[in-house]
Amino acid sequence: MNKPTEQELKELISEITGHEVSEIESETRFKEDLAMDSISVADLLASLEEDFEIIIPQEKAIELKSIAQLNTHIQSL
Repeated sequence: MNKPTEQELKELISEITGHEVSEIESETRFKEDLAMDSISVADLLASLEEDFEIIIPQEKAIELKSIAQLNTHIQSL
């Protein structure tokens, strides 16, 4: 498993949401700040699995509210 850096996470989220990478901070929240819906989150999970071989169950993904939380979870795997 190759763990993505926070910058790589921001770039991936930028591709999915259309927001500029420069607009995405560590504390940026998926739903409130990026308007990510369940389909966007599913795209993010699929991309993490495909690009980095990281599997995050949907139940756990629902608990992760920000990029910092996602990054912390990935680094703990």
